[in-house]
Amino acid sequence: MSQSQTREFLHSWYLLIITILSLFFLLINRLYLLDIYLSIIIFYFYFKNGLLFSKFKRLFWIAFIFSFSLFLLNMLYPAKELKIGDGYQILNFKIYSASVTEALKNMIRLFLVSFLSMSSGVVINYTNVVLHLIVHKGLKLFYGYPVLIAMNSISLFKAEFERIRINARLRNLPWKDQFTILFPLLVFAIRHSQRGALALVTRGLREQKTFYFNYDLSALDKKRFRIFILFYLFLVGIAIYFR
Repeated sequence: MSQSQTREFLHSWYLLIITILSLFFLLINRLYLLDIYLSIIIFYFYFKNGLLFSKFKRLFWIAFIFSFSLFLLNMLYPAKELKIGDGYQILNFKIYSASVTEALKNMIRLFLVSFLSMSSGVVINYTNVVLHLIVHKGLKLFYGYPVLIAMNSISLFKAEFERIRINARLRNLPWKDQFTILFPLLVFAIRHSQRGALALVTRGLREQKTFYFNYDLSALDKKRFRIFILFYLFLVGIAIYFR
């Protein structure tokens, strides 16, 4: 196994499937206690796969601010069918109890979905996912390696953007003119894509490529995944029963 694989508590391929199933459950379920139980299990996997508590707190507040802003909008500008029940006058707005209840439900669901989505992007190694699909699931190299180049270029674009932005500050470039830093970033993107394509050609990439690592799923990964699936089906059964 590679060093990146040995640090994974659960293979990123299984972690991706678990995340997709969990997001689907959070979107359709109406029993919020089940959402909390499921989220605790998911974040247990995330923390075991390397999610730092400092990153957890930062993502928590980002998701909370985003969902709370929509809570305020839903509460202040409710749909016509929600303008029922007791009303409270706050400044120029009339707040209805039905709109508050519905806005709170939407806020909880949106918070969990956005929090889970952002956290998954931190802990899932998508390079391992794509390589696993190439080696074991029949994904063609013609599609897989360009995807890997595109994914790995995101961090390079971010570093290049920061470098260009720092140069703009050092040169006292006015704020209104800082949008021009997008042009050198566009040139960098074109050059990076050309270098990536040239690297694939010069290395003679073909379907008969030999892989040094197998990117396979361990027996422990499969066991943990089966346990989660049983727990997931149990929650789905409860949700269907009460629905």
